[in-house]
Formats: sequence, structure tokens, C-alpha cells
Amino acid sequence: MIKRIEPEVTDKFRKDPDQENFLARLNHILAPHQEEDYIDNLPERFPTVHVIGAPRSGTTLLTQVLAAHTNIGYINNLIAAFWKAPVYGIRLSAQVVPRNIGSSYQSEFGRTKGIQEPHEFGYFWSELLDYQEMREPEEEKNIDWERVRLIFTNMTRAYGGPILFKSLLLAWHIPQMQMILPKTRWLHIRRDPIQNSLSLLRFRHQFLGSVEKWGSLKPKEYEWLANKPYWEQVAGQVYFLEKRYREQLKQIPKENILSLTYEELCNSPGEAIKNALRMINRQGASVSLSSSPPDRFKIQKYDLHNEPDSDKIMTAWVKLNQEFGQLD
Repeated sequence: MIKRIEPEVTDKFRKDPDQENFLARLNHILAPHQEEDYIDNLPERFPTVHVIGAPRSGTTLLTQVLAAHTNIGYINNLIAAFWKAPVYGIRLSAQVVPRNIGSSYQSEFGRTKGIQEPHEFGYFWSELLDYQEMREPEEEKNIDWERVRLIFTNMTRAYGGPILFKSLLLAWHIPQMQMILPKTRWLHIRRDPIQNSLSLLRFRHQFLGSVEKWGSLKPKEYEWLANKPYWEQVAGQVYFLEKRYREQLKQIPKENILSLTYEELCNSPGEAIKNALRMINRQGASVSLSSSPPDRFKIQKYDLHNEPDSDKIMTAWVKLNQEFGQLD
């Protein structure tokens, strides 16, 4: 009953099949009741806010910082269990999950622990956008955008305000989302590409068990990259995802976008929050600071002199910029 094709992962990160089946059955039972409860033709009163970026670029940390230190709604680990009945999840969470209790700022390759911590809501996105795997389509998918509007306006109504999402698959459909819900906001985080690529290699090794296995999002150039050495694959993965994000963001109003780097977020979380709130509140929303963030976070940085693949990744990045266009 779960459409998404899951990758083979190491034992530490393998999901409990009994628990997954239980949640799938629960969602199957709740889904028709949720459908009956959706209210048609709601206005877009509040924006949805979407964190986008290449895998291992800082998307999870940015989501945690905003969720922990503002009063914005977000998808926590409880709500995520209700991917076919998200409004029920929101309403249940409002009753049992305390707000403003902070964050551990810990995660393991995007997975967080603790009922109040943010979740990427992967099953929801796969279901809503009809993705079986995390692969960019060659052409624009035939997505039911009116249904997308229906669900998001009902979710923000349940929260009574804007909602923050970590939106991996939606990042391939930025102009379409902006058209159907004009108040949509985008938080685009980037990381030094060499550091980003090295982190992807660590993800492959620890999460998937081998640097030879592809992990996470697949750009349109996946088939071409799949025949390359692994160090060219991770460099190409970062390059082509970033290239696509920038191409799409150019098609929507600049005032709906905040771009920042992982390094900027770590050096000044408070400034990142202030800039995000300014953008989110531009059209009448009222998200505010709820607690003071840490002064800074330690930047997770690889020592290039001690990383055997760093020179090869740097060479691959230079070639990509030369062949396909310079990315700043």
C-alpha cells in the first residue's frame, strides 16, 4: 500500500516492516474519511514554505532551526505517520505534542528522533505527486494541481497559519506550485559543492553500504552519470540538481525566495531566521520568533587534504562547469 520504492540500506537504517505495514493499514483506513472532511474551494489564506536544496546541503538543519525557534507550523514525526490523512495528523499533534520545546539539532542523513522533530514527509510527497522513486521526470508530470491546492489549503486551515515543509520532490515543480498557490515561499539552501559531494559519499557508505550505490534524488542526467565513476556521480548529482533549482527559481517572483548557504546558516542562525521571517510575512502572514536560537553551529567540514576523493571531485566539478555552464 506504500507506492514508493525504498532503497536497500544498511541494517542500522532499515525500517521495521511490521511498523510500516501497521502505518500503511492505518492510513488506508483513514484516507476515505479524510477525503470526506476536506473543504473545497478554500482561499489561500496562508503561505506554505518549502525548504529545498541538494541532499546533504543543510536542508534538515534549516528546517529544525525554523521549527524550533518560530511559531510556524511544520511536519513533525507524528504528523508524518498520517501521510494520507495529513489534517488528522495536524489535529492530533496539536493535542499531544508540546510546541516550542526546542530541537536536538541532531539527525542521521535527514532522519530525526523525537516526536516534535521535523520530518521530510516522504510518503506524502510520493503519494501526492505520484513518484515511485526520487527521479526527476524527463517532462513535466501530469500532477493534479487542483488536488495539491485542496490539500494544502486544508492543512494550513487546520494549523491556522503557514506551514513549513522539507520539499525534495516538489523542487522539480517550482513554477507550477507557485502558479496554483501564489503565496508559496521557497527557502533554497546551498553548500560548498565539494563539501556537499563528500558528504554524499559518506551517506552512500554509511546509509547504503557502498560508495558505488546511488542515493537520494536522481536528476534527469542520472542515466549518463550512472556510467561514471562514483566521484563524478556525486559531483554531477549536486551540479545538476542545483542547476535545475536555479533555472526554476528564476521563473517566479524574487520576493518569494530566500537563498542562503549552509555556512551562513551555521555562522548566524539568528540572521537566517530573521531573513526567512521577513520573506514569509511579506504578504500578511504573522510568523514570529518564539525563542532565541544558538549563536552559531559548528560547520561540518571535511579536511580536503585527508579525503582521498577530494581532488577527483574538484576535477569533476570543474569539468561540469566547463561543459554545462558555470554555477557560482
